[in-house]
Amino acid sequence: MNSAPESIADLSSLTRVQAETLKTHLAVIRHEINMQQALKLRNNVGISRGTYYRILAQAKRNVRRSLFTVAAAAQLGLLKPEDVQKLISSVSMIPGEVNPERLPEILALVTAVADRIVMLR
Repeated sequence: MNSAPESIADLSSLTRVQAETLKTHLAVIRHEINMQQALKLRNNVGISRGTYYRILAQAKRNVRRSLFTVAAAAQLGLLKPEDVQKLISSVSMIPGEVNPERLPEILALVTAVADRIVMLR
């Protein structure tokens, strides 16, 4: 990471483009926007349908691998499932749009919780 994280997604293994594409895809699925609008959202220039689906596939693959990484860590006894659940519950309570002044504080808290979870006991 070259700069300070601006969102929880910045702390993940997803690229910013992948995270944005997943968010856009959810809007398409929910019928909030159509596919043409989704394709045009990228830097106001637009991308091809093929590029969109390639990025979407990469993002889904990263999320799936992350889930299996967490599952493997739990199976090995490195993580407690209830700790992972607490982290997910905590993060899900953070609104999508956060006051930029409070963001560093929130990200520091989430990072501290994640660091505590992965400490080998």
